[in-house]
Amino acid sequence: MFSPFTVTAADTLLYGVDSRGEAPPLLFLNGTFATQQSWRRVVERLGARYRTITFDARGRGRSGRSSDYSLRGAIDDTDRVIDAAAVRRPPVLVGHSYGATLAVCYAAEYPDQVGGLVLIDGAHPVSLLDEARKDDVRRHFRRRGRLTQRLAPPGRSVRMTPEQCAEVVIEMDAVNGELAADLAALRCPAVFVTDIGGRADTSPRDAAAIRAAVGRAVVDNPSVMALPAGRRDPTRPLAKDPEVVVAALAAVVQRSEPVGHR
Repeated sequence: MFSPFTVTAADTLLYGVDSRGEAPPLLFLNGTFATQQSWRRVVERLGARYRTITFDARGRGRSGRSSDYSLRGAIDDTDRVIDAAAVRRPPVLVGHSYGATLAVCYAAEYPDQVGGLVLIDGAHPVSLLDEARKDDVRRHFRRRGRLTQRLAPPGRSVRMTPEQCAEVVIEMDAVNGELAADLAALRCPAVFVTDIGGRADTSPRDAAAIRAAVGRAVVDNPSVMALPAGRRDPTRPLAKDPEVVVAALAAVVQRSEPVGHR
């Protein structure tokens, strides 16, 4: 049974859905401009096996606009959602892209309140944007941002300005460049799910940097492992290869133990 809920967060309201199923709880953290709808195929395949909790971040989907789209605010919102959903056992955080970065940051700040991490195509501990590429990001969103808002399906819109969108991406890249220490210090099991080599939208140079950074993270912490993403469409693992995500979840759940209490 799926139950909607809302959470008051700073100057806005977040909208989420809780399956209220069996333990362990799984909290899904969306990609940069995605909504909780992006997890639909994964949640369907999980059935009633686990309790699943999804929510829309500020300015995305059904959640309200905010004056603050920082990662700091997103970490605080993650904690608010966990509290509002009355999650007692430390959840497994399942993050895609921006959500993967958020998952690692939350686990670093609250190490006793996370049972495990599934990091899908994100949280790669390397920064890829120099100043010129940051300017490219800003130009991209100025050119495409408002068009994307107008064309978004109902319930999946991004109600942020092009400038706000660009700064979210730029901040994520900067935080990724500082994740190595957080990944090395993780006390919970974590799995990277990625297939950078198969992505047409990633340059060979960036792909090599990401592979090297993930490889170092795996070597630095025995609790961290890496699995290849699906082959159908590496740019859309949640929609095209949800079974890969489900398999990664099973691997983390098997290795996770309750490590603390809220």
